[in-house]
Amino acid sequence: MDGSENENQAHEGVEDVAVDVPGFGSLKIADVRDLTFETVEEAEKFYFAYSAVVGFGCRRDDKGESKGRIRWRQWVCSKEGTRDRKYLEADGLGRTPRKQTRVNCAARFRTNYNDTSGVYVVKKFDPEHNHELATGNQVAFVRAHRHVGTESLALTNTMTRVSIRPCHTYEYMVEQAGGYSAVGFTIKDLYNKLNQQRRTSPFESDSEGALFL
Repeated sequence: MDGSENENQAHEGVEDVAVDVPGFGSLKIADVRDLTFETVEEAEKFYFAYSAVVGFGCRRDDKGESKGRIRWRQWVCSKEGTRDRKYLEADGLGRTPRKQTRVNCAARFRTNYNDTSGVYVVKKFDPEHNHELATGNQVAFVRAHRHVGTESLALTNTMTRVSIRPCHTYEYMVEQAGGYSAVGFTIKDLYNKLNQQRRTSPFESDSEGALFL
């Protein structure tokens, strides 16, 4: 068997794998390419759900608009592209450059608006990744799938008012959820959310604000 036959068989294997996407059912690659969506938001919901199941993060890429309507929208793997060189070198201030996270992954998903049917159809779907995918509990720590919900934020605020620090509230939520991977965000995410809240809604007192430190 020559190299081209091996490549074809590998490609066929990927095409034949079905993925169970919450809200959309069990889908093979061909099924995804046949999907239609009423709105761009619905298409985005699908790709984020798909990426969580497969084990990668995704983000919005380019879009095209005309006469107030989004004509097409594309989403890419969070590891698409590369970081600018200036961010990979020391800045002279003694700070260590951040770890390289983008590796030119070509996985992407694009939908175009079809004037005849009045829905968004899948124009491009590249499922292949050039990096390892997250598995099992690792998926919960992929940045695109971490989110501090309103209930978690409200609980943290309530606990703070009775002098319980966010770090202790976070450990309580971990215990209630059954583990760190089940919470849906990290302690750093929680503090970032609280800092964002602080910039928009000043604390009632200095002592309340000090508890967030």
